[in-house]
Amino acid sequence: MAAKPFESRIQDLVYNVDVGVGHQALKVGLYVLTVLGIMLFYLATQFRGLREADAMDAAQLGRNLLYHKKYITQCIRPLSITYLERKTGRRPPILEGHPELIRPPFYPAALAVMFKLTSPPFKVEPKHRIFPAEQRAVIPFNLGMTLLTGLLLFFLARRMFDYRVGFLSTTVFFLSDTVWNSTISGSGAALLMLLTIGAVYSALAAASVLREKQSLRRAAGLLLLSSALTAAAFLTRYAMAVLAPAVALLIWVYVGGRRGLRWAGLYAVVAAILVSPWIVRNVMVCRSPLGLAPLMALEGTRLFPGDQLTRTLNPEFRFGAALNALLIKWLENASHLYRVNLRTLGDGILICLFLTSFLHRFVRRPVQILRWPVGLAVLLLVGVAGFYGEVTARLLAVFWPLIIPYAMAFFLVLLTRLQLSLRILESAVVWLMVLLTALPLIFRILPPREGPPYPPYYAPFVILVSNMLEPDEVMCSDMPWATAWYGSRTSIQLPQTIDDFYQINDFVQRISGLYFTTLTRDKRFVSDLLTGPEKSWFPVLEGRIPPDFPLTQGFPLSNMEQIFLTDRKRW
Repeated sequence: MAAKPFESRIQDLVYNVDVGVGHQALKVGLYVLTVLGIMLFYLATQFRGLREADAMDAAQLGRNLLYHKKYITQCIRPLSITYLERKTGRRPPILEGHPELIRPPFYPAALAVMFKLTSPPFKVEPKHRIFPAEQRAVIPFNLGMTLLTGLLLFFLARRMFDYRVGFLSTTVFFLSDTVWNSTISGSGAALLMLLTIGAVYSALAAASVLREKQSLRRAAGLLLLSSALTAAAFLTRYAMAVLAPAVALLIWVYVGGRRGLRWAGLYAVVAAILVSPWIVRNVMVCRSPLGLAPLMALEGTRLFPGDQLTRTLNPEFRFGAALNALLIKWLENASHLYRVNLRTLGDGILICLFLTSFLHRFVRRPVQILRWPVGLAVLLLVGVAGFYGEVTARLLAVFWPLIIPYAMAFFLVLLTRLQLSLRILESAVVWLMVLLTALPLIFRILPPREGPPYPPYYAPFVILVSNMLEPDEVMCSDMPWATAWYGSRTSIQLPQTIDDFYQINDFVQRISGLYFTTLTRDKRFVSDLLTGPEKSWFPVLEGRIPPDFPLTQGFPLSNMEQIFLTDRKRW
């Protein structure tokens, strides 16, 4: 066959760019470039370093996994020291190679892989303001998870509703301040979003195959994928156990009858099998299936206000008093979660539409069913967050990709009922809604911009004091997650009392450095430092070091905002 003339090929190219495949590719390309532009601009204006203790703790665990091939921590709580001693009978308990007892391993393991692939330097030069490992590994990983979540959201919304809802839902997702703020926090919320929507999507696909009595092999594969993603979510944060009953309910109701119940049970059993090695590890290490995580519910109660539980070497409480304190804490937190966290999720507008959509009957069966498991998971997470507080409450954002399609679909239903005569007017209303959902992001990136995370986190300061100690020496700090991550030193959280400090120093491990930051020095003068829980440390903070205190040499940093004490002059 003779080749087409040059003029014909040019005409075909122009046609494709104008109305054919090239036109669609051009639109997709422009959309992708716009999303990447928003992502990079938000990152450039908002990220100045990690701000959350949770993120730094996960990062140092990932680095330890990379270097030591063990799930050990350099951020050690006094509570963990006592707990290991009581459960294992080993005295003194080990600090070098101390096992992590609070956080499950999946997100740190993902960061370890990222560190392996990117090989970032775990140090910072004076001219650099941001830790290179955060720029090259932690934040890029979370950004990648967010982009994949947006892609999966499009396919899920298109499958459940139509292309229009899929496009609008994905657009709103990428214009959400909640999404990008969670992403650059480095806490692993972006990974949880992907795992959650992946588990739901694969379960929905499996249930659809089973209901239509198609290939059992395909259904089993999709169900196995859903179980694996659910297990991964649980091994990222224990609170995501709420995902399992929600997905099981989806499979049961969608497939229907005893057959649906059997498949839902199979999903749950496979997920339980996948997490069982981690449970066995915890039992072998500390005789508790979930380590210290259940006990952490007592933190922030009237028995242990603030962070007193993890800082107490020998916590004592009665079961009845603990139960009463937990009930009071749950009632107080649940009220706050409903008034603030739940009703303002995604900045309020779409969560209201999602909740209202439960009063509307959708025609398609999967659409009608899926919102109930999502609602169940949200309610269960609110219940769990009532015991564990704000850190767990932030996990409500992981259900945001599942909430957006329902909110946008219900909004379009209401808009259709208005019967607007002009199509351009209908489009204007739709994009006005998109703009309203994007306003929080717009206001966030406008001046004044986000500043550095100091106080208290400033990597050069942390590295300066950490490098004064030898690699095998131990330091104590009120922000051990930061000294463990930036300084790469085994760090004990500041004990609640100076007597506990003496006990650790004399009978567990000699402490070579003590690092006070604004986390302690900015506390209330009378109710915290002078007469409150920090009163035993007040003389040290004032420079009146007790005669028998082992750390007598020191210097201030940043205009007396921070203090470093050590056993001898190391500078």
